[in-house]
Amino acid sequence: MMRRTVAAITLCASVLLPAGQGAALAAAPDRLTIARTGTDAVVVEVASRGDTLAVGSRLRGTVYTWSKGDPPCDPSGSTVYAGHAWRAGHGVADRWGQLRPGDRIKVAGCRFEVTRREYWPARRRMGHLYSVSGPPRIVLVGCKADDYSKRTVVFARKLGRS
Repeated sequence: MMRRTVAAITLCASVLLPAGQGAALAAAPDRLTIARTGTDAVVVEVASRGDTLAVGSRLRGTVYTWSKGDPPCDPSGSTVYAGHAWRAGHGVADRWGQLRPGDRIKVAGCRFEVTRREYWPARRRMGHLYSVSGPPRIVLVGCKADDYSKRTVVFARKLGRS
């Protein structure tokens, strides 16, 4: 029973990527923090497999970003962070659905402000979120903790350095 549950979470947190987008990161940002939700997570760079972000299995204290994605403090483009949500309340993304416009996020020495939160069907492709152009922003993606058929998607614009 537990094996099936963990597999479902791994599939749920998968994020589809466009092939060949982004610039390689020199070093992974070390932590992503959100005061409102109590998020304090190490950032782990991962590869993509079959246009899907190869997120790991750590539920708590870890978010995943594409190793060839755009760095979060760049003057343009998007960085996507994926985290697991868990009905039992042990996932890093469990409370991301509580984020509201104006809430602050810190990562890689930069500050971001939440601009919007949406719920998307888990089947919706997300490759367009990965972009090296456009305004500087981060996007948080995790399953909706009470409904794994949906994803919580949080957009935040860059404010500046911490």
